[in-house]
Amino acid sequence: MKRESLPAAEISALLQARCERLTEIPEKVAFLDTLSEYSVDLFTNKKSKTNPEVSKAMLEAAIPMLEGVADWTQDAIHGGLVALAEKLEVKNATLMWPVRIAAAGQAVTPGGAVEICRILGKDETLRRLRLGLDKLS
Repeated sequence: MKRESLPAAEISALLQARCERLTEIPEKVAFLDTLSEYSVDLFTNKKSKTNPEVSKAMLEAAIPMLEGVADWTQDAIHGGLVALAEKLEVKNATLMWPVRIAAAGQAVTPGGAVEICRILGKDETLRRLRLGLDKLS
């Protein structure tokens, strides 16, 4: 994926708290350029109470909600996802985990679902979430 510019300040702030060595950076940010092939197993997380079935339902709800976010800011994304989790009567993590996995395609990332969606941009985030949903269908 080619973009004119990634928000470098946002990315470096996320990495600063999560990297001890410079050699860790390429692996942690590889998903920003390319969504690698990943296993459906990543959607399963005991702590977040997710599995492929739950993750599919969460993505089915998250995609249309995110499509309706007009101002693609961290606050708007966060507010929308938190409100959706409340509406679905699930914990935030139950919604955020599948969104993050679909957006990044990796279990460990230098930020959560909201930060990743913000950095990727609306179009790329939605494209990746749809791919994740296809993977779960």
